[in-house]
Amino acid sequence: MRARILLLAGVAALIPAAIGITQAAASVRPGAATFSPPAAPMIMTRTLVRTMADGKQVIVTRRFAIRFTPEGDGYRLDGEQIGAEVAAPPSLASLAEIERKRVERGLFPARLDANGMMRQIGSAQDPAANRAAIAQGNLIISAAAIPLDAKRDRSVVLGEVASSGAATAWPVFLFNPGPRDRVERRKLTLASGAEGEVEVRVSVQGLMSCGLPLAIERTVTTRLAGTTRVSREVWTFAVDPARLGA
Repeated sequence: MRARILLLAGVAALIPAAIGITQAAASVRPGAATFSPPAAPMIMTRTLVRTMADGKQVIVTRRFAIRFTPEGDGYRLDGEQIGAEVAAPPSLASLAEIERKRVERGLFPARLDANGMMRQIGSAQDPAANRAAIAQGNLIISAAAIPLDAKRDRSVVLGEVASSGAATAWPVFLFNPGPRDRVERRKLTLASGAEGEVEVRVSVQGLMSCGLPLAIERTVTTRLAGTTRVSREVWTFAVDPARLGA
């Protein structure tokens, strides 16, 4: 069990690179809608689901107020975090509270091209703050009355959640995915010789006339050494009625 957890911990560091194959899609895809985002403020939510080895989940949902503004031959995307919710097992209540209080800053402004593809986005990462949060979380995990393997698994999940705001976590076509679902796979080979596969599955649930999806879901499945680890992300978009006059 220990070896499997350590192998998956190593793969966790490779997952953003594997997701990058989805980001490398061409700027204009067959079936993509003409991108014409609304001038009205919108609410974007991003829900991150991490499943631990024992089947329990950590679910982090952040809400952002966003606004698209024409700029040059594309668009500028401004936004700010306006809320966060974290659901986690009782043994991780202290960690959940740390994550709930963490504010992702630096993602905005982002730049999009005329087709809604990302040209540039900041990073929600504050390296010093992330290191401090991970260190504090690991102290809590170390003191918890749970088996050693469970502590290792929770440390892996802690690192994944803390790094989830990185720009590499955003598909380049997030704001104009088109109606087509897609699946991409990449083989993995670790230094130990262990082999596996990362599968990235993206599904779109409804499109607005402007090209924005009502919801877009990405599921990353890592298979290695007889183990399977699944993470999910769901983004949703909706006009913000409370900010129509902003």
